[in-house]
Amino acid sequence: MKKIILTIATIALGTIAVAQSNTELKRYQAPEARQAVAADQDHFYVVDNAQIVKRQKTDGAEVSRWNEEGLHHMNSAVIKDGKLYCAHSNYPEIPMHSSIEIFDPKTMQHIDSHSFGIENGSCTWIDFHEGHYYVMFAHYANEGKMQTNRDVSWTQLVKYDTEWRRLEGWVLPQALVERVTPYSISGGIFMENGKILATHHHHEELYILSFPKMGSELVWEKTIPSPIRGQGIAFDESDPTILWGINKKTREVIKTKINW
Repeated sequence: MKKIILTIATIALGTIAVAQSNTELKRYQAPEARQAVAADQDHFYVVDNAQIVKRQKTDGAEVSRWNEEGLHHMNSAVIKDGKLYCAHSNYPEIPMHSSIEIFDPKTMQHIDSHSFGIENGSCTWIDFHEGHYYVMFAHYANEGKMQTNRDVSWTQLVKYDTEWRRLEGWVLPQALVERVTPYSISGGIFMENGKILATHHHHEELYILSFPKMGSELVWEKTIPSPIRGQGIAFDESDPTILWGINKKTREVIKTKINW
């Protein structure tokens, strides 16, 4: 049975009743569903810390997998122009360092990498918007996972050009920092309207964020309950109304429909 979760959107100027829903369409059992999922026309790609499993959309059957040595913590995935991009870091080790790992989804071979080294934090998600890379670097407040003099408020979204030159950066609003602490934003993607859909580490909710007219804080517009339990999310490459996510606790991949 489809599960429909409705919400009332609340904004700073008042409360407006808006029909919002994230409709659950299907669940797939996937033991490797610990970090994220991405999807193209016929397959979805389930991301664990150091492996990616390619599965059929029809029945969830495994097609192939990548699990070579060399990576530590892949945290999200997105398909762009026939390539699978994964955010990667050494989480929970300190000092934090990060990279973007790139795969060919057809052959499931690793084809490229971009290393940030020790820079902004722990890379949790990457997406593309209007010809630029956007990468979120998280900080945490968990004991043993927190860099000295850094808490969740140091999390930032960075905009890069196609040569990986930093152009701009934004931080989370304090209210959202308090909501996600001691974790941070685990997943994120751009919507067609240029706003960002983001996730917590494990809360069953989606945060809609937008860019400020001035200043450096992202705007937290609303929260939408969701059957997806945090972690990395992705729109279906073949249908932008289909949102994929996971439930790490139950090791399930969840296919949903976004209704605005």
